[in-house]
Amino acid sequence: MSAAHVPGSAPGIVNAEQRQAAIRHMRDAGLSLPTFGQLADPSTIPAARLAALANLDRNAPDGANLWRIHWNNAADGRGMVSVPDHIVLPPALTGVAAPIVVLLGARFPLIGAHKVLPAYAGLVTQLVTGAFDLSHHKAVWPSTGNYCRGGIAVSRIIGCAGVAVLPAGMSQERFDWLEKWVSDPAHIVRTPGTESNVKEIYDACNEMQKDESNVILNQFSAYSNYMVHRAATGAACASVFESLKSQTPGSRLAAFVSATGSAGTIAAGDHLKALYGTRIAAVEALECPTLLENGYGEHNIQGIGDKHIPLIHNVMNTDF
Repeated sequence: MSAAHVPGSAPGIVNAEQRQAAIRHMRDAGLSLPTFGQLADPSTIPAARLAALANLDRNAPDGANLWRIHWNNAADGRGMVSVPDHIVLPPALTGVAAPIVVLLGARFPLIGAHKVLPAYAGLVTQLVTGAFDLSHHKAVWPSTGNYCRGGIAVSRIIGCAGVAVLPAGMSQERFDWLEKWVSDPAHIVRTPGTESNVKEIYDACNEMQKDESNVILNQFSAYSNYMVHRAATGAACASVFESLKSQTPGSRLAAFVSATGSAGTIAAGDHLKALYGTRIAAVEALECPTLLENGYGEHNIQGIGDKHIPLIHNVMNTDF
């Protein structure tokens, strides 16, 4: 499978025939795909799409739930809010002079975590460019847990085989969920270690990649991960800040703080820096401070990765 542009086709198209096959598949399955712009600004989602969600369980493997992969879902799991749900931690609680605002990823559909957003972006960018053959390829999702859960959910809805690759030492809840969603138990690949053992995930994927039917949707190097977070998560953070600023005129957004992980979420900081001059702070596990001290230790804070710097991490724009 070549990533080269095909002469005579639209910009960005890798394989026009596979792209048309994907379009036919979506049409036959009654599926439609939200754009990054619609996920960044859910107010632009067509009313008919929203109406289809009114009585649908947000965790059901239904194509309509793809339209819920954004930050503006209501706590009741049904409706939508104009400002993403968040919690404000006051200085009296944190000891930090500035209020700290926490966005709630649990409002996302299918997996109850925001990692379904880059999973959707990863597969959809493959489909719209014609790089993925739904009749032949398997989507392989290397992860420490939630990204592969999101990938398996999106794969099942879209109608392709999905394979989760994650450390064996991750939470039992992750594996319980995966066992209910995969089409084949063999599609859960357990690698040695726990949260910080990302290299072992890479090793497994390098071996799997020898089979050309396996397409590795590597969140650590997929620019779709960076793009969708910069667009959608960045816009969500800006929306929350503007709402709080309207209540406290003169406020400024001092910093955006995120664990490094796959370097997707932290891309929202680039959006905020461009808008407000916000500084960007990367958080690492004390036991494995890779950026800070070239640290190389073991930890089990689930969901933040470590022991390497992802290709897509804009490190030169990271302040702390």
